[in-house]
Amino acid sequence: MKEGTTLSIVRDHDTKPTESRNTRLIAAALSSGAMFATEAAYSDTVEQTPNGAKRTVTWLMDGAAKLSFEPIEVAESITFDEFRKRYESLDWCEANANHPIAYLRAMNDQHNRLLDKVKTMRPMLLIRKGKRIAIVPSGSDEASKATRDQILSEF
Repeated sequence: MKEGTTLSIVRDHDTKPTESRNTRLIAAALSSGAMFATEAAYSDTVEQTPNGAKRTVTWLMDGAAKLSFEPIEVAESITFDEFRKRYESLDWCEANANHPIAYLRAMNDQHNRLLDKVKTMRPMLLIRKGKRIAIVPSGSDEASKATRDQILSEF
């Protein structure tokens, strides 16, 4: 992340990212020209608290990035079959990128890509010790255990 970056933080508590409205929000924003604030713009952590496990999903967006929308030239009424034809045609959506149908298609495609990526990731463990915080892998495989042990040995 560059110095001076304006962060917009989008956060969910105790909601799976695959079920979160925020994941759809991020997909819609990315489809409209928004950008992540950093390459590591997504985190999914689980913290064991006295009240039980607390899951937090966080997205970091570039809060200063501008999203521009151009209106379509003519209002129109179309049938469902025409809507479907346009929505399912990537060529049509690319040729009419500022049409609401193209935005809907782009958002849906982006949401599916985000879900595909999120589903491959397991939550990290968030551990607090006084004012210090460690975020470590939660997996039970040897590589996750070794990384977790190494981080916690320095914690």
